[in-house]
Amino acid sequence: MKQLIYILISGFLLTMSPMAEALPQSGGQFLIEFNTSAAESNMWRAVNDGVMGGRSSGGPMLKNSNLVFEGVINTNGGGFSSVRRPVQGREIAGALMARMRVKSDGRAYKLTFRTNITYWGRRISFQQDIPKSEAGTWQTVDIPLTNMRASLFGRTISGARFVPGDAVEMGIILADGQDGPFRIEVEWIGLE
Repeated sequence: MKQLIYILISGFLLTMSPMAEALPQSGGQFLIEFNTSAAESNMWRAVNDGVMGGRSSGGPMLKNSNLVFEGVINTNGGGFSSVRRPVQGREIAGALMARMRVKSDGRAYKLTFRTNITYWGRRISFQQDIPKSEAGTWQTVDIPLTNMRASLFGRTISGARFVPGDAVEMGIILADGQDGPFRIEVEWIGLE
């Protein structure tokens, strides 16, 4: 049954109309849809390897009602590019799965979350692979949140466990060790 859904995200009321077959079920607890509000796309920011002396570039932009994350990876001195947005843990507490509608270039992107858990004074990142899709084809992918891997500066951290209710930030990162241009488009992200 198709319904009109309203969700309050960080003070912005987003109206989501029913979409084609790929929209998550209305039972999902958190949904970001980029065709509903420019305010949502403005919440995303770039964090590239320049913070560590690297030379990669990339960032978010809204195009054709999708979040487009594109740039160029340079592994000489770094090798990653990411986009991030704040979240409030209560919005996603208890979530077990992320579902995304994406069109990528076939590279190895990861969904990331940060909480306030730190290692050596730095917030660690919890990451899970976004399933690779055929380049240039829209696909809906599922990403389990139960086995998120903890890391800091690309190194695995053992013993840390991701608790969705503690999340303060979510994002997408590309750090696949390959030089060259990249591009992924995201129509929506749902957590359930």
